[in-house]
Order: sequence, then structure tokens, then C-alpha cells
Amino acid sequence: MKYQVRLLVMSSGERLPVLCTSDGQPMMEPALYVLTELRAQGRSSATIRHALEAIMVLQMTLDQQQIDLNARMRGGKHLQIHEVDLIARCANQPIRAFGQDSARQLSRASAANRLHYIHQYLRWQAFGFLMQLDSNEKAYLALRDRVEKACSALKARSPCLTIRSPRDQRQGLSDQSLAILESVVDGAQQVWQNEHAQARNQLMLRWLMELGIRRGELLGVRLCDIDFQKLEVLIARRADAKDDPRAQQPNAKTYERVLDISEELAEMTHDYVMWSRANQGLSRRHDFLFVAGGTGKPLSIAGANKLFASMREAGLNLPEDVTAHILRHTWNDRFSKQMERAGMSPEAEQKMRSVLMGWSPTSETAATYTRRYVRERASQAMKSMQGQLGVSGGKP
Repeated sequence: MKYQVRLLVMSSGERLPVLCTSDGQPMMEPALYVLTELRAQGRSSATIRHALEAIMVLQMTLDQQQIDLNARMRGGKHLQIHEVDLIARCANQPIRAFGQDSARQLSRASAANRLHYIHQYLRWQAFGFLMQLDSNEKAYLALRDRVEKACSALKARSPCLTIRSPRDQRQGLSDQSLAILESVVDGAQQVWQNEHAQARNQLMLRWLMELGIRRGELLGVRLCDIDFQKLEVLIARRADAKDDPRAQQPNAKTYERVLDISEELAEMTHDYVMWSRANQGLSRRHDFLFVAGGTGKPLSIAGANKLFASMREAGLNLPEDVTAHILRHTWNDRFSKQMERAGMSPEAEQKMRSVLMGWSPTSETAATYTRRYVRERASQAMKSMQGQLGVSGGKP
């Protein structure tokens, strides 16, 4: 690969992605863009990385076509329509498949995001060049017009996200899949042979199922966040923490909040800390709850992902897309049913859900996380109406 995104960890703890050439040299224009635009806007490390990966695809496409965009702008020209088409096609492929005749494509949302970042970068780059020209000169006006046409053409080629098939939308687990997962947590299904991995992974699943927190929030939980007396846990935001040794730091995307934990979860957590975590390598040198087996270092994002991969490989008849985030959707489905049983008003339910999920009080995010529940309720309502029609209408 001619280019790569590297992660710099500053002395302040900040994680800063940098686009580099194959020999490790930072690329100046993308670095300047990150510092003056993305970092200045307070974008997260993950967002900056996604933007740089998009810029990397753009640069690889330009290299493939032997296009020097700065030289073109000096000559008063910019991208042509067929080149915009090629960039849009390349942006729709995984980076590893670049230049290959691969049938694999990114999701519509991922491709749209990548084209958005490319569009923003091209505008920034062109604006910086135009600033050096006299705005009254014909050269300025002609180049500005060409840039606008190229950027508009690229934007028009972004996949439309307004209409999505229900099958393509994330939903919580079915009751059958949830029962399988509960059997893993309860120990009825033995997935991991290693004793520490079994205890840790069962506990991680229990945390995700009981609290509905994000993967990054789970990996960021520290021992000091848990109050075993009050049965509470603090879900904290600690972006760019100096004492987090993980280069790719798991982060909370939501507001800080205190959540109640059950006595059973508290007991499982306490047992893991005392009898399993304590025996893992360097675990006593930090206070992150979940640790890697053997080394005792804070568990990485890749390590958490491996948990779900190993369950899929174990042939447990779980959906292919089961992840920590799917369990967050599942929690919201269960919460909706609980609120319905309690006779809670929609307004009160939304406020309570937003507090527990770490969303703003006016957030509309709930609709994204309750698709299965809403679909099931709609199906029940339709069947009820159909039944009533059959009774009232009689036989033909």
C-alpha cells in the first residue's frame, strides 16, 4: 500500500491520525487539513481517521490516473466528469481491494461518508489555492466555476440514503437469538476454553445486555467507576486519557451518566476482579475493568470484536451481524416492552430512554434503536385489523 494512516499519541494523551507515505513520511496537505479544519472543530480521532482514509482513496485514484491536482489548478483546470466518476467508483470499494476487479462494495452509508469527506477536502484544497488569486481576475472566476462543477458532480454521485430496505437496517436480536446468548452468559454453552476468557467474555456480554452501553463505554469502565455498595457504575467520558496505553482508545460517544447495576451483575463483576482479572500479568498496574488474557493489559477494541467472532465460529446459530451495537438495539427493544407493560406515556419513555442511553433530552435517536419492536407492534396491529375485518365482513 502506497499510503497508510498512522496514529500519533501525543504527550497530552491526544490521539492524532496522520496520513503518511509508505516510508512513513506525513503528507503535508492532508496534515494541514486535519490541523486547520478537523482538529480545530474538535472532531474525534475516529472521525479524523475516516476522513484521512477517504483522502487516501482520492490520492490513490489521482496517482493511478497520473493527475497532479495542484498543477492542474495552476493551469486553471480541475477534475473532469469522467475522473469524478472514477473517484466515486473507487470510493465505493474497500481500501484493500483498490485497483482490483472486486465485487465487494462498501455499504451505502459508508460510501456516502467517504464521498462526503473527499468533497470537503477538495473544496478546502481549491479554496486555499483560490485565495492566492485576485478574485476579480478571469482566471479566478474560471477556476472557481470548474471547481464548483467538479464538486457538485461528486456530490451528485453520493449514494442516496433516504430509502432503505428494512432488511438493511440494524435491529435487535430475536427472542430465539437472545435465548442463545443468555445460555452463553449463564455457562450452559461453553464457547471459550481458556478460563479467564470464559469469565471475562460472559461478564462483558452481561454488561452489554443489562446496561445497553456501547462497546467503547464498556472498554473504558474502570474499577473506580463501580460502586459495589450503591450498585452503581459511572459511564465516563475520558477522551485522550494519558494513562490509557491503548493507541486506539475506546471512547464514549454519549453523555456521562450513572447507571444502576443488578446485584447479580455486581457479584459477577466482583468475582471476576478478585479471582480472574487479578491473575493476569500487568492487571494490577491499571484500573481498567476488562483485561487481555495473559498480559493483563487493558482489553483492546480488536479483543472485544474477537469475542463476537468466536461466538459466530462456535456455530451457536446467532446472526452474522451480532455485535455489541446489536445488543444495544436489543436493550432498547426490551426497554420499549417494559415501558409498555408499565403503561408509561411516550413522552416519559423518551426522556427515560435518553437519560439511560446518554442522549440529549430532545434526541430523536430512539427511532434508530427500536426498529424491531416498532415492526412487531405494527405487525400485531395489522393482524388484529385483518382479523376484525374477517369477523365483521363475513363470508363472501
